[in-house]
Formats: sequence, structure tokens, C-alpha cells
Amino acid sequence: MKIFAPFVVLLIWISSWFPTSPERGAIMIAACCVLGLAMAQMVRKSENSRVWPAKTTVATAVATCMIGGLLTVMTWAEGRSANAGILLFFVLGFAGYLLMIGAIISRRSRRFAPIGAGGLMLMLAAVWSWGAALGMYFHRGVQSPSEIACILMPTQGDYTTELRSIWQMRLPEVASQNTSSNGHYIWDYHAILVTQNDGQFQLYNWSKKGMRFDPLDPMRNPYLPRTCPE
Repeated sequence: MKIFAPFVVLLIWISSWFPTSPERGAIMIAACCVLGLAMAQMVRKSENSRVWPAKTTVATAVATCMIGGLLTVMTWAEGRSANAGILLFFVLGFAGYLLMIGAIISRRSRRFAPIGAGGLMLMLAAVWSWGAALGMYFHRGVQSPSEIACILMPTQGDYTTELRSIWQMRLPEVASQNTSSNGHYIWDYHAILVTQNDGQFQLYNWSKKGMRFDPLDPMRNPYLPRTCPE
């Protein structure tokens, strides 16, 4: 059980960010994470294991938190709070992975056995991502029932991509790159909800902070779609 638990935690974390359309880079990163964990288990069992690998991984995790935290603050200050949240998600995940590796190598994962504090960080990051997906899937923030409802994400400036499954709605997957860098205006919303009831339509913007849909004024957003794709 102690051997397989870290692998289960790792797979849950990978599932929270692995792209909907798998790319070679993402596949390689996921494979390296699994291989690194397997090597850590082998070193843990070895009688000739040394202290320096564990200290190196912990030091790298601390450096990742410091540098990643600074980049997150800078991104947030530029007005890209959603992108800052996604960056923080990956920073915490990678740091948690390194801490879990260090705990396994040093055999100090007894407190939160068998995954260690790093494994808990991975689980919290995964819960964050999947929790956002569940919130979006169940249209949290929409008060009245609608006859038609669809969640749309911009693709090259047009809201033509409809999100249908929870897998598509995970935290890192819902993000538009075409947003304002100064925070004074928005070019693209990360995702919108279009609802229709008795011939009347309503628009909502997905808030990554509140994990809910907030109403939008159609008059101030005339370029947004009024209907769902057929």
C-alpha cells in the first residue's frame, strides 16, 4: 500500500492538468514524473542511498516556490489574475511532487504516510482543478432554470468551442491567451455561459476566483454570441 499510494496520488494530479488533446510535451512530462517516482522508490529500498538526493529535491522545491511565487505575483499585478491562478496551480504541483520525492528518498514520509506533505499538496492542487470543473459543469451561479444552456470558450477570437464534459473544464484547460495585460479591459473572456428561456437570452462570465458564473451586461458585450451552437 505504501508503495502504490504515491503513484495513485501522482496519477490523480496528472489527471487534473493533462491536456484534452494530448501533446508530445505533456506525454513526456507525465512519463518523466512517473519514472522519477519509480526511481525514488528504488533508491528508498537501497541500502546505499545517500542524503544528498533528498536534500537536492527539497531545495529545488523551495526554489520553485520562491521563483514561481514571484512570477505569480507579477502576472497578477499585470491584471491577468486567471493566468496567475493557473501558474500558481502548476508551481504548487511541481513543488509538491519534488517534496514527495524527497520524502520518499529520505524515508521521512511517516507523518503523512505514505505520501508525505508533498503528496498532500498534489492532492490539494488536483481538488482545486477538478472542483473548478465541477462548479462549471453544474452551472453554479445561475439562479433560474433555462431551456437551453451552453458553455463556450474562445478559439482565435470567436466563441466557437463548446465545453461539454468535465474533462474539458479543468482549471488549466479554461484559459484564453487573448486577454488584456493591464486589466483595464478584456478582449476575451475565458469562458461564457449562454442561456435561453422563453426566447430571452442571458450571458454569464466564468469567474475563476469565485468558481461561478457572474452575469454580464449584453449591451456592453455586443460581440458575444446570443445562441448556442447547433
